[in-house]
Amino acid sequence: MTEWNLSACLLAMMSAAFMLPPQNIAAADESDHGPDGAALARLDWMPKNQTGMLNVDANEGRLLRENVIKAKTRRALEIGTSNGYSSIWIALGCRRTGGHLTTLEIDEHKVELARDNFREAGVDALITQVQGDALQEIPKLRGPFEFVFIDAWKSDYVKYLDMVLPMVPPGGIIMAHNTRNLRSELLGFIERVQTDPQLRTVLVEPGPGGFSVSVKLPTK
Repeated sequence: MTEWNLSACLLAMMSAAFMLPPQNIAAADESDHGPDGAALARLDWMPKNQTGMLNVDANEGRLLRENVIKAKTRRALEIGTSNGYSSIWIALGCRRTGGHLTTLEIDEHKVELARDNFREAGVDALITQVQGDALQEIPKLRGPFEFVFIDAWKSDYVKYLDMVLPMVPPGGIIMAHNTRNLRSELLGFIERVQTDPQLRTVLVEPGPGGFSVSVKLPTK
């Protein structure tokens, strides 16, 4: 299969997954309490005990995990850890692919919360935390990253995209949060990912925040 066909297939599979009713998506976790049991328990605990973190919701988290798997991710990058809720979902995908997540967060308190959550979830060995301003830390990183998740300062989304795009290989997936509930703040970013010739993008609403999901195309 060519890289172009791979990208098209990924978008088709993602679009189909986004159409699943919530109860069917949730059912995927019912028999998933083996090695992921501690993580799923922590994910259930976090929204009830660590409020105000502006996290993805559970359905959105599951889709992060599934796209990490679909991208056959060896290296994932997250811009905006918060308390680590989305990071744990991404790490569960990395557990399936043999991958590893690097996650960036500027707030020291949130870094500490996330560290505790990763330990309790049993995914700390799958995650490297970096504290600092993403605009300063991203240039220090080396790709490739087959999966990137953007969920930080909305005004900087285009800057983040410009910085990470060269590090994403063809077939890699870039997801960004809040394209539904904060759409007015992300109009420039949404236009960019929908018109960039390097990307094929769909907007999806598996939860209240909404995602843009972009697959990087091969160079013509």
